[in-house]
Amino acid sequence: MNRNQPGQFVDLLTRAPAERRCVDVASRISGAALLLFLCLVAAALPVQASDSQPLEDIERAAEAFIAKKAAAGTASANRLDRRLRLARCDQELQAFLRSGARIQQRTIVGVRCAGSQPWKVYVPVNLVVTQSVVVLQRNLPRGHQLSSDDLVIERRDVSRLPGGYLATPAEALGKRLKQSLRAGAIIAPVSLQTDLLIRRGQSVTLSAAGTGISIRMLGKALMDGGLNQRIRVENISSGRVVEGLVRSAERVEILVQ
Repeated sequence: MNRNQPGQFVDLLTRAPAERRCVDVASRISGAALLLFLCLVAAALPVQASDSQPLEDIERAAEAFIAKKAAAGTASANRLDRRLRLARCDQELQAFLRSGARIQQRTIVGVRCAGSQPWKVYVPVNLVVTQSVVVLQRNLPRGHQLSSDDLVIERRDVSRLPGGYLATPAEALGKRLKQSLRAGAIIAPVSLQTDLLIRRGQSVTLSAAGTGISIRMLGKALMDGGLNQRIRVENISSGRVVEGLVRSAERVEILVQ
């Protein structure tokens, strides 16, 4: 090999299309090892930005896949590293889940190209589910008994609420806070405690109302209960066990089917 050959090799690799480089070099030199080396160098040349697959297309493919599979919510893909260069795909991008994977709040979605220059990349996608929930209008201390003035309904992301949430203010009215909460806090059922109004074994008045009729009878509570809680009560005269909502310290409203 003469001293000019390395320069010739570089010139060949930069001027000739990738498909012809190895053939051109093979016609000028001998040695299978050197030929293989040059082929690997040619294959490893970086993809130019103008010829690379737009990363936004990959992210949108992952989002669309989750949005189609999920029953509810909005899919939002994490941004890929903008330094990533993948060959522009000459076929439609294909999104998929790895074997055994399930759609969760954060799901890893695979996106692949099955075209002439195949590649595969994984994209984290977050699933955001928004619902109307009960939140506090102001800072409140521990032990505060909630009223309608304390509460407001707002739409929030509920996909990451391990303690759950309340959908209507009625679920919180009359209950006390187990800890201090700040304005805007989502009220979870576990953050509330109920003052018991009725004790098990206590005599109560059962009431039932319908169109043009109102009935009252004597009953015995079979459970403890707080305001608006559902408890089981025995009708003293018939012995029948019914369910009702605690409306006061003496009255249980029978749930009419």
